[in-house]
Amino acid sequence: ITRPQKLNMEIRIEGSNAVNDWDFWVYPAQVELAQGNVYTTDTLDAKAISILQEGGNVLITAAGKIQYGKEVKQYFTPVFWNTSWFKMRPPHTTGIFLNEYHPLFREFPTEFHSNLQWWELLNRAPVMQFTDFGKDFQPLVQSIDTWFISRKIGVLFEANVLNGKLIMTTLDLDSAPEKRIVARQLKKSILDYMNSENFHPEQKVEIQQVQEL
Repeated sequence: ITRPQKLNMEIRIEGSNAVNDWDFWVYPAQVELAQGNVYTTDTLDAKAISILQEGGNVLITAAGKIQYGKEVKQYFTPVFWNTSWFKMRPPHTTGIFLNEYHPLFREFPTEFHSNLQWWELLNRAPVMQFTDFGKDFQPLVQSIDTWFISRKIGVLFEANVLNGKLIMTTLDLDSAPEKRIVARQLKKSILDYMNSENFHPEQKVEIQQVQEL
């Protein structure tokens, strides 16, 4: 297998109607992370700002660095049945929403919602809050907030910032890549997208809004 893909295994007992099936995901054993012209950092540092001013591409992997949104606790399991009765007991989210046809996911097979391949990425991942980004702003991976508050939150977005282009995520894409093959594959998909001619964010975000995150 040379490309990541979703497969399905079906087991049937011969001579009966007993059948079951399972979806599973497979990824290449060897993955090349082509950095290309992308500057990767874990914070909006001076070099990142300079590259954006000069029209370059920046990837911010901000796991553990987010302030605006850190009070929202995200697990892979959905929100507690009545959070408001129990002093906003975590978790506070109930899945994700994304456009699975977006070119960023070309090397990362997914549906428009979470499935088991998202476990190692989403479980206990911090979120960003986009309340001040404008009503039309849509993150690439939006976390669905508890229905009691319904904030616009997410874990990955793209935007035009200054004269350059930015992708920012709170997903841990870097730790233990030899074991966390799903995270490794998503990082490859992001880098390949950022180095392609398809990387054209539709929305403009001010540098101050990124700093406030």
